[in-house]
Amino acid sequence: MEIITFYDVPLVCGAAPAIGCGSRAKPLLMDLEQRTAIKEVWLNRAGTIVAIVWSGPARTEEVAKPVFERHEIPSTERRDDKQTTGSFRSEGRWLRGAEVDRLSLKEAQEIAETSVSAAARERLVSVEEAAQIKSDIEAYFREELVRLRTKQELLQDTRSKFQQAVLNIYEKHLGRESAAEVQERGIQNPFTRADREETLSCCP
Repeated sequence: MEIITFYDVPLVCGAAPAIGCGSRAKPLLMDLEQRTAIKEVWLNRAGTIVAIVWSGPARTEEVAKPVFERHEIPSTERRDDKQTTGSFRSEGRWLRGAEVDRLSLKEAQEIAETSVSAAARERLVSVEEAAQIKSDIEAYFREELVRLRTKQELLQDTRSKFQQAVLNIYEKHLGRESAAEVQERGIQNPFTRADREETLSCCP
């Protein structure tokens, strides 16, 4: 009989709140799976629960807890949760290890949408320009968000590299002057909003 432990975790994606953050979850899941005491590690699609399937007895304190702490992810063990146990490994509802890249690809789509929707609504870009900019932004983040990063590296890239990348894509399609106008109105870049600072503990 398998021994499975479930943990509450704050891995909901800031850019796409309906799903978990692949960028933050992937390093944790892959690190946990390298422990010989652990057979499998899963994240639910919502990014709220990590499941560990043990190779033998559960060893939360000595094996799992130090890994959660190293990745700066708070975790609380869930006890006697029959509903979660019953739905565990349901198709599409749980992702294992590098499978969380699927969440990152969805996140890239959401970021691209956020990056152009307001500018298009304000008619600072044409429909054609918005489509091209959105496509380029999504392509950029589909590549970036599947890379392994520590929490600090992700924070750093969110605050500088990602902001600059979005601006560069705008400049490519609109020219520097028009891109600067969009930037001044503070609506083209999901990474410049002050209210995102707290969500960065999960992801960009």
